[in-house]
Amino acid sequence: QKKLRQKVSYLRTELEETALIFQDAIVEFEIEFGEFFRKKPPTKDTHKRITTEPLEFNIPREDVNIIFRKIAQKTHPDKFAHTNIPKKILEEKIKLYKDAQNAVGNKDWARVIEIADELNIKFDDVKKDDTIYLEESVTGLSDKIAELKNTYAWLWANTNQENREKVKDQILMSLGLKK
Repeated sequence: QKKLRQKVSYLRTELEETALIFQDAIVEFEIEFGEFFRKKPPTKDTHKRITTEPLEFNIPREDVNIIFRKIAQKTHPDKFAHTNIPKKILEEKIKLYKDAQNAVGNKDWARVIEIADELNIKFDDVKKDDTIYLEESVTGLSDKIAELKNTYAWLWANTNQENREKVKDQILMSLGLKK
């Protein structure tokens, strides 16, 4: 399970990096191919929604919620309303709470568990074997990375200069925009 958790963490980081590269690739692709699809030029905001859709996992909400309640007991902003906790620590707790809330919304077991680990929360009583959840996370993250890397935009951005015209013709032909 430890290996799977590390793999999920690695893939999550790879997805973030791939999404950033993809954003640049889609801008470059639309500059080159935009005339074939629409009349108005692309904007940065148009591309944000392509890469920021969260992954959703098919993990029972009850399991995720049990751990989230434990996290909330240590991080909920209301808990610190009348304390003299240093501002930096308060901000860290609130960030963890928001991250956990987002992970619960996506039923992202791996992220919820990471946050619980950071807070030294025991969760053995919740799910003895969470291998299925972690494997689902690995599959979902891997699929999303592959989806981004299998786009025309990714292909175009990763084509060297001397092959660009040939690749452009092939893309246009495959889209039915050129014979």
